[in-house]
Amino acid sequence: MRAMWNATKPPLEWVDPMVRVPKYELHAGEEVLARLSLEPLCRTFATVETAEGRWTFKQTGIFTTLVHIREAGVDQDLAVFHPGLLGRGRLRFRDGETFQWRRARHDGGWSFRDRDGRVVLTLRLEPAPPGEPWPRRTRAEVDITAEGRPNPRMPLLTAIGWFLMLLHPL
Repeated sequence: MRAMWNATKPPLEWVDPMVRVPKYELHAGEEVLARLSLEPLCRTFATVETAEGRWTFKQTGIFTTLVHIREAGVDQDLAVFHPGLLGRGRLRFRDGETFQWRRARHDGGWSFRDRDGRVVLTLRLEPAPPGEPWPRRTRAEVDITAEGRPNPRMPLLTAIGWFLMLLHPL
């Protein structure tokens, strides 16, 4: 698996290589940069693998939900996502770094914004085919902004964003 920073062919895109199997890959052309697998019977738990690291994501709670992000094999949260209204929320890392998760556009796009409100990453769902009103959840284009490129957490943010889009189909 190639590191996200060494990808030779943009754009980056989350794809569903096996229809109806909850496993996704982040591609740059034919190169695979990340894999995200949802547990088949419990789609609130995912494992992620990139060249930069391995993580687990787990949604907990019923009325008040959280998403816990951990390094694989570690029992302490690296970060926690606190959902808000209409799919929005705040991602807070253990060291205090925070990102806001917001709708980017009405075309199925969502973005992470840094502490200063600058967009660092946007994910856009594949557009709906003619005659269908909703975008598909099997493919999403990933756009990392110039402000986001230097952040070493970008591979993790890319995976968290896709997980949130799969969890909350808004």
